[in-house]
Amino acid sequence: MSTNDQTTDPKASSEPEIDLQQVARLLLRRRWLVGGGALLALVIGAVVTIRSPRIYKASANVLIEQSAPDVLDNVREVYDLGAGAYWATKEYYETQYNVIRSRPVAQKAAQSLGLAPAALAEAVRAAGPASLEARAASDPLYGLPEVMQQKLRLLGLADVHDRDDLLEALGKLDAARYVQSLVRVEPVKDSHLVGIAVESTDASQAALVANAVADAYIEYNLDQRTSATRSAVDWLADQMRELKEKLKDSELELYEFKKANNIVSISMEDRQTMISESLSQLNRSLSESRAKRIALEARRSQIQKARQAGLSLESLEEISSNALILDLKSTYSKLRQEETDLAQKYTPDHPKLQAARDKVALVQGQLQGEVDKIVRGLEQSFDTALDTEHRLEYAIEKVKAEALEINKREIEYNRLRRERDNTQSLYDLVLKREKEADLTQLLKVNNVRKLEAATTSEFPIRPRVKLNMMVALVLGLLLGVGLAFLIDYFDNTLKSQAQVEQRLGLPFLGIIPAIRGDKGSRLERDKERDLYVVDHPRSSVAECCRTVRTNLLFMSHERQARRILVTSSGPQEGKTTSVINLAITMAQSGTRTVIVDTDLRRPRLHKSFGVPNDVGISNLILGETTLEKAVRASGVDNLDLILCGPIPPNPAELLHAESFARLVDALADRYDRVFFDSPPVSAVADALVLATRADGVVLVVQAGHTTWHAALDARRRIEGVGGRLFGAVLNDVDLDNKRGGEGYRYYYYYHSGYGEEGKGT
Repeated sequence: MSTNDQTTDPKASSEPEIDLQQVARLLLRRRWLVGGGALLALVIGAVVTIRSPRIYKASANVLIEQSAPDVLDNVREVYDLGAGAYWATKEYYETQYNVIRSRPVAQKAAQSLGLAPAALAEAVRAAGPASLEARAASDPLYGLPEVMQQKLRLLGLADVHDRDDLLEALGKLDAARYVQSLVRVEPVKDSHLVGIAVESTDASQAALVANAVADAYIEYNLDQRTSATRSAVDWLADQMRELKEKLKDSELELYEFKKANNIVSISMEDRQTMISESLSQLNRSLSESRAKRIALEARRSQIQKARQAGLSLESLEEISSNALILDLKSTYSKLRQEETDLAQKYTPDHPKLQAARDKVALVQGQLQGEVDKIVRGLEQSFDTALDTEHRLEYAIEKVKAEALEINKREIEYNRLRRERDNTQSLYDLVLKREKEADLTQLLKVNNVRKLEAATTSEFPIRPRVKLNMMVALVLGLLLGVGLAFLIDYFDNTLKSQAQVEQRLGLPFLGIIPAIRGDKGSRLERDKERDLYVVDHPRSSVAECCRTVRTNLLFMSHERQARRILVTSSGPQEGKTTSVINLAITMAQSGTRTVIVDTDLRRPRLHKSFGVPNDVGISNLILGETTLEKAVRASGVDNLDLILCGPIPPNPAELLHAESFARLVDALADRYDRVFFDSPPVSAVADALVLATRADGVVLVVQAGHTTWHAALDARRRIEGVGGRLFGAVLNDVDLDNKRGGEGYRYYYYYHSGYGEEGKGT
């Protein structure tokens, strides 16, 4: 919708809405512009379509798998050594699309098509001179072999009409780039299929180039894969030589280490196991020896305490449980008994008693000797156990040191062995891959194959007549609609009730349809328009005037509107016609009405009613005549006229006169309605002076002519002097334009039906 439909007045709505009906009316009103734009676009589209060359398209479909058929185990891994590990990625297919469009593929295709510029130029020279006159007019390649002509047509040089120009063009031609410019890659969605499309004005040439590019791409891809395999084989051979030497060095280094550390016969693991077992055995022996030594030390301590206390040692377990000691004790007891018996019989010096005493002493000595011997044995066992314990501790420390040394050597040993094992694994892997790669070189496997060759198309793909015409029509309509909105954007005239209410913020009193005068002179046409309601009381104009009359009465019901000023913002906007027709409809309703021509500069009321302008308002203000003499009959019941009279030199001063104020009051007392016809507001100050004398003002706006800036300025000026605005009347509305009448279908109904003379009720 045009921005002209949006109000800038603070009294208007601050949030305008899009009126679709108004937009439709705008387009209907500008329908010739919209239709003209569409027609022009269709003509241009038709001309462009007819003059455009016929373009044919051919497409060869190739299937690109992520990998070639796996004929050998792990053959894919062999390829990956040279081609990179990106087969299963999306980027791989994007890369392949660019490869198809690449220069190397285009060069292969150009070579297969025989499009080498140098060879073609040589063939042209060999064909001999041929001037333009000697050629057939329909064949600029006259004199050249058919194969040569086909190749030159393929390169777009069929229209070169001079042999020297042809040689020059061939010298500048880049065949590969030309082929690249023809190729289009069209991946098939959700598949591994790719279309290689070529467009040309020659259908057979398009198919020829598409197939050549597809074959070139397949060959290029196979060459790259074969080259990658060859590179992999060479790389593997170099790695084999390096790994072989490295394996030999690592095995020799491991051997020297084992030899130096005396682990040639047994492994490092066995050596560690033996040391671990020996250490465990020594720890067990040490524990046993230490327990034995502690026990011996305890018995030794008992003996020492007994000796220090002067106690007998025979109570010790080792002594009391000794069989020899027990025998000696038994013998000693018997001998003591015998000695006691003999002592009772004999004297102390008796030989038998003496002999018995000697035996007792001998046994006692033997017993003491055995006790001492046992004590010495305990002392020796303790010393032996202590020595054994010390030796075992030393042996354990020695074994621990040896174990730590073995662990230290194990680090180096493991490093050497790990290096040897890794080198061996790499050697075995590379050896296996080298054999696989050697076999792969003999295979011609490819992950790309042609699924469908390009064929010659019977129908061109361009120009697409229906699409071109449709696009042209749409563009033409858009252009026409855009121009319509653009023109409407800059059109700041008032044309509808919505614009009047939004822009001016005034009540809308109604419309007055356009009145087309049929008579010849301007005066006659003006008179016909001014008295149209009288001559056509059942017309739509009369009905609209009556509607304005009714709205005006309702608008002014709070205050009696007896004195009504009818004016406009500018000249030639129909205010005189409007005031006359409104006054007539008011008088026809039985209201005593008078029209006062207060346009003291360009009066027209006397011309409309055909009465002389000898006496009028100017005479009344100056006191030169009376009201009864100044009043003229209009020929319409209840309607009188007061004309302008002689045009004064100072109209504004007359209207300011107190006599004019008394005259207005007198007219208001005498008539029910007094209508004042005044000059435009923007032209002179007369209308503003009259606005202060009237009860209210009706602002006439000419549809499609009065700008909202001018009308808004008129409203502000009237309100600025304290004038009261009843509302606005939209004048000169064209109801004949059914589609462009800004939605006044109600009025059109009366205009075409009820309002026509002799029709309706």
